Amino acid sequence: MQTRKILLITLSLAMLVILALSACAGSGDLPAKTVELYYQALVEKDQVRLINYVCADYESQALLEFDSFTTVETTLPNLTCQSVSQDGDRAEVTCDGAISASYEGEAREFSLAGVNYLVVKEGGDWRLCGIQ
Repeated sequence: MQTRKILLITLSLAMLVILALSACAGSGDLPAKTVELYYQALVEKDQVRLINYVCADYESQALLEFDSFTTVETTLPNLTCQSVSQDGDRAEVTCDGAISASYEGEAREFSLAGVNYLVVKEGGDWRLCGIQ
């Protein structure tokens, strides 16, 4: 009976380790996720979060983009991003989708397709650092 209990505990611990490792492996395409989170912060008008997703050199440009959308309602229909290349601490990301902006009943879409985003590792985190 004691052996069975030890075996059950060992198997349970092994399952927890496997689940934890698979969760870490499932973190996916972090540079692409950074660009998606940047645009989510932009349309949600969360300036603090937005700045957390950009490198120091891109901060002023990000704030200009943020300011341009503050007075309009915005959404991100069908935004998906993926890394197209990665070399160490630099990655290039492309996206599909658009920012949909509405102001006084007039809607306009700003396509995010056809743009190559530069994403760099800064301070241990991936950050949007420009458009190429």
